[in-house]
Amino acid sequence: MVGIFPPVPQFPDKSEATAALGELETLISTFPFADELDRSVALSAILTTLDRRVMHAAPMHAFTSPTAGTGKSLLVDLASILATGRPMPVISQGRTEEELEKRLGAALLAGDAAISIDNCEHPLQSVFLCQVLTQSQVKIRLLGYSKNVETLTNTSIFCTGNNLTICGDLARRSLLCSLDAKCEHPERRSFETNVIDTAYRKRGPLVVAALTALRAWHVANQSSKLELMKPASEPNKSPEKLQPLGSFEDWSYRIRAPLIWLGHPDPCDTIANIKDNDPQRNALETVLTQWEQHFGGASKTVQEVITAADPFGPAIDLHHALLAVAVGHRGNNISNDRLGRWLKQVEGRIVAGRALRSAGRTQGYWKWRLAKEG
Repeated sequence: MVGIFPPVPQFPDKSEATAALGELETLISTFPFADELDRSVALSAILTTLDRRVMHAAPMHAFTSPTAGTGKSLLVDLASILATGRPMPVISQGRTEEELEKRLGAALLAGDAAISIDNCEHPLQSVFLCQVLTQSQVKIRLLGYSKNVETLTNTSIFCTGNNLTICGDLARRSLLCSLDAKCEHPERRSFETNVIDTAYRKRGPLVVAALTALRAWHVANQSSKLELMKPASEPNKSPEKLQPLGSFEDWSYRIRAPLIWLGHPDPCDTIANIKDNDPQRNALETVLTQWEQHFGGASKTVQEVITAADPFGPAIDLHHALLAVAVGHRGNNISNDRLGRWLKQVEGRIVAGRALRSAGRTQGYWKWRLAKEG
């Protein structure tokens, strides 16, 4: 049966789509998903990889677990095997963003249909990766040459890691699947079936099952696109009235909406969890909380803020909060320059209904204030 693809039904209905998607659910049934939302992200990963070449952009699918050996890389391999017939090509995160950019750029130039940043050991952030996820094409500098090459980005991007952390702008571009085997040595578990063997052996029928589920959605909605009427955060979402995920509108229609239509949780709901664990966002929230407690809505210059953050007085918590975002070269002082640049970077970013805003200049120095946002 390897390499044999049965015909995709021309006009499948919802019941056929449900049965078809059930075949994929059976394939991944042995994975220890933390909850049904995580299973939905795994299904999204498989469907996205199969349909990625025709979409303008698609979010990154990330897989995390508290312990190695839980099955993250195995899940990623399944998506690649169904789409390409071979395991997932992987790259390492590297020590710097520049290293990751070079490795990811080389993989894109190679034309890989899917790429996984494997076993991330420190928080994942990358301006280049953000561009790859939202732009249809990027320019990549060839190593050893002063030359840029334009290449398509219609590639499915994955990443894996133990207690994976995703930072900054990458958080809104990622979906997170959590696995938890709830045992000390998950790699020692035994199973009656080998999912990789099953994926190879039944690849044709499984791919057709995935395409059947997607096609049924298009057949049922061929006369109308999504109505952008209902906020994405509203419960009991209707796939016909679903607000697309910003920058990923066609993915929202082609992958996310069919999953919801077939009764699965919205995979985009995991974005909130990613943002909650974003260290950059958490650092900002801490500063906002301390700023509110010590200054209220008063306008302050950078130096006034640093002076007020006495490490030996009642403002020690403010001192620690500022130290986390603007530590000086000595390691125990707050840098005036770094704090000023950080305030510019986070200006207007709303967290828990609050944001820092510039309040004009006084004697040549910028002043800042805490603003309540609706």
